[in-house]
Amino acid sequence: MGKAVHEAFKDIYDCEIVDPAVNKNKLEDFEPTHVICCVSTPQGEDGSCYMDNVYDVVSKTKEETPILIKSTISIEGWNELKKRFPEHSITFSPEFLRAKTAVKDFLDQKQIYFSKNGHEWTEFFRKRFPTALYSVRKSAQELILAKYFRNSFLATKVAFFNEIYDLADTMGLSYDLIREVVADDERIGRSHTDITEERGFGGHCFPKDTMAITKTAKKHKSRLTLIEQAIKYNDNIRKKD
Repeated sequence: MGKAVHEAFKDIYDCEIVDPAVNKNKLEDFEPTHVICCVSTPQGEDGSCYMDNVYDVVSKTKEETPILIKSTISIEGWNELKKRFPEHSITFSPEFLRAKTAVKDFLDQKQIYFSKNGHEWTEFFRKRFPTALYSVRKSAQELILAKYFRNSFLATKVAFFNEIYDLADTMGLSYDLIREVVADDERIGRSHTDITEERGFGGHCFPKDTMAITKTAKKHKSRLTLIEQAIKYNDNIRKKD
């Protein structure tokens, strides 16, 4: 994500990628006017979103410096950020990039969302994306859930089509022919219908995001049973490395 952001803005702003592990630098080495947080938020031991990398970035940023969080974060993480850093100017903006084509996806984006206090970031992005559609009407919590549910829907779609494959294979029928007819419905489409050798959904985002959103739901005394079942089914069919 950080590389994609840098590629987009390097010719417009004086920007640097801060990565102590790779570039041997740290945020304290600079006096930035803006900070875009693109750090990893892996799955924690209990399945929830691990937020320490984000907390670390905010803690090392001056209160008056606007911070845009592009990392995937949880509702609980956002609430903790506001609790720990009440004087910081923090805006959330979800990203919807594919790992293999992150730079292209970022450069090609046509819809950009910011949480309610994101008007300054709209102007920042508009210099690079003048024709994009901008939305700053949503709360951070609504955008956080929207990001999780978009990925969870696609992960569930992967699981759904893998189940079609299971039944077709059991009956000796052609999955590809069945998929073709089902996906011809434009409301369904062909994306995320390929059956991979590994089976099911994997990668950096789908497993951790589906698990994180179910953890959030349980903390709020709700159940996302469809997503829970998609996770369970995926665990059963997914070939481990």
